[in-house]
Amino acid sequence: VKENGYEDVIRVLQCRVEDCQLEEKVDIIVSEWMGFYLLHESMLSSVLTARDKFLKPGGLMLPKTAKLYAAPVNMEDYCNERFGFWTDVF
Repeated sequence: VKENGYEDVIRVLQCRVEDCQLEEKVDIIVSEWMGFYLLHESMLSSVLTARDKFLKPGGLMLPKTAKLYAAPVNMEDYCNERFGFWTDVF
């Protein structure tokens, strides 16, 4: 932000949103919260907290959309070969 000359316009906060205190609501929230498979890092609740607590009406969340594609797969033989021993560990 500083190297690009925006330190008077953009404020970067590096803290948990649950611990954050702001004097006023913001126009934009930028957060990399998805991890892999979109929800793996369990950050969705924090992003929603930030939105509800700090974002002005009509404000922008970035990224604002995400897509998860999934396809059904039958891997019974593969799983039995590699993990089947866990069904009888005693």
